[in-house]
Amino acid sequence: MNFRRCLHFAILAVAGLFLTAMGCANGGSIDSGADGVTSGGFSSGAGPGGSICLLHNCNSDLDCGACDSGRNTCLVADHRCVACGGMSGSCPEGQTCSSYGQCVPVGASCPTDSHGTPQISCNTNADCVACDPMHQVCDTSSHKCVSCTPNDTSACQSTEQCVAGACSPKCPKSCIADNDCSNCGGPGHEAHACNVHKCAECSPTHQCPNGEVCSPEGVCIKECGANNSGVCTTDADCAGCGGSATTCHAPINGGNGKCGVAANGCSDLGQGTIVLPSPFDKVTNTCSGDSDCANVGIQYNVGKLLRDFTGVSQIKDANIDYGMHVCASISVGSGEAAISCGICVPCKVDSDCTPIDVDQIAGQAFGPIGSIAASLLLDQVFGNNEHKIFMFCQQVAAGYGVCAPCPGLLNDCAVGGGGGGGGGSGSCDHDVCTSGGALKMDCDACTQSLCAVDSYCCDTAWDSTCVGEVDQYCGQTCSGSGSSGSGGGGSCAHDECSAGDKLDKGCSSCAAALCASDSYCCDTAWDSTCVNEVAQYCGYSCGGGSSGSGGGGCAHDECTAGAALDANCSSCASALCASDSYCCATAWDANCVGEVGMYCGAACP
Repeated sequence: MNFRRCLHFAILAVAGLFLTAMGCANGGSIDSGADGVTSGGFSSGAGPGGSICLLHNCNSDLDCGACDSGRNTCLVADHRCVACGGMSGSCPEGQTCSSYGQCVPVGASCPTDSHGTPQISCNTNADCVACDPMHQVCDTSSHKCVSCTPNDTSACQSTEQCVAGACSPKCPKSCIADNDCSNCGGPGHEAHACNVHKCAECSPTHQCPNGEVCSPEGVCIKECGANNSGVCTTDADCAGCGGSATTCHAPINGGNGKCGVAANGCSDLGQGTIVLPSPFDKVTNTCSGDSDCANVGIQYNVGKLLRDFTGVSQIKDANIDYGMHVCASISVGSGEAAISCGICVPCKVDSDCTPIDVDQIAGQAFGPIGSIAASLLLDQVFGNNEHKIFMFCQQVAAGYGVCAPCPGLLNDCAVGGGGGGGGGSGSCDHDVCTSGGALKMDCDACTQSLCAVDSYCCDTAWDSTCVGEVDQYCGQTCSGSGSSGSGGGGSCAHDECSAGDKLDKGCSSCAAALCASDSYCCDTAWDSTCVNEVAQYCGYSCGGGSSGSGGGGCAHDECTAGAALDANCSSCASALCASDSYCCATAWDANCVGEVGMYCGAACP
């Protein structure tokens, strides 16, 4: 029985990691581990300034000072610490420089299959030294060269974790279920919901507290006007609007009005009347068009934003200029005397909000650029992602809003920008009520509307989430159709544990996850190698064809009680039996099935 893998992700480093980093900056050293921050931790007694190892995310030799195996030179083009080749040193006698910049014994090799998977049996990491950087760790339970193990994450970014032998993002750029986002976001700013395939604060299956509604970007906000449209009939409808837009400017003889500020006229604005919430309340400029707002903006404290989201007090204040370049119509006055005033605001739609480039203020916030403290802190927050904080337009009242950070900061939550355009890899080979490959945005009016909000459906796959969104964005209902299985022109004709024709990424979350790492399986054929990779990327093993060396897989599924399983038949069995030997020595009983959720990353259905 297939069960869904529950991944535990975290987009920002917890406060403890940041505090360790600050300790390093004061004279300690960070030894090798997950980009230099696991096994060694903080240790005193190092040279002045300490040293770190950002093994796969370096920008200078300073970032490689604590790396092992002589990998103390940064190959800047690849952001990888190497020991030889290029500008780095030569290898000792009896060793040669591999194509990956590591000194290996003369004659050492790492044969691979057509997927690039090493075909050697290992007992120690030394047996994998000639393999590519993502297969240089030996999993002694399966005797395979892998990216990582629970005890060795040296090949992973600081923003990744080890899942079934592969380095996986702690917080994914796209998600399929709420569980994919279970640890995304910082303290008090959690982003544990999957909303239009992006980790967010809320979603249709992860509701907001009473009195709040979920915005299209997946943020809980107080409702402004009837149905959050800014339209009102009484002041009570405007109670949730931002700034001072809490007055309903409705016609005297009744009917719908518009939420706005309590002012008698345009001249009152800027004279103590707060139009926008903090920090944009500091500026009130009148305008008649966007050109009047070209030079209007505020000083935005990005350092404070990062402190608030991470809870790390050591991040210093760091200000940038943030524009308020949009001229919006603000309703003032009352009754028939209500008028509209032009005021410069940050945004009307998400695309008005530009991402914040943290490199502009990194020196202010983290310390001098090039220092160990700055390098390590930036790595902990961003890993190898762009140093950008993505913003969206949080509505204040009808027609205008303020730019606010996306849930989790690092993933773009904007809606309305579209996805896939009229081209891309999508097609129009199945209807919107059937899961399958990505659809083109111009297939029909539904794909155009839906992909304008959820670009995943036209960029990656039209999965069950996209099918479920048809009702919301297309004005039609997919009755009895959906999830995975039969759609896509026969591309989901068999399950992941059977070799056969290539599968479509939209068939299931397993196919999507596996093909993201091994495109061969969705581009050419779902062969026996793809079947074997199910255990690595999908969180369950295929009976008779999963990973491990236990005679061709597990005798039965881990979610089924039965005879004792071989500890080597899957990564799940290996992890579980390491803590509960009964399951592999005596019987895989109901207690073992119940422990799958604890040790294998997902509970059995």
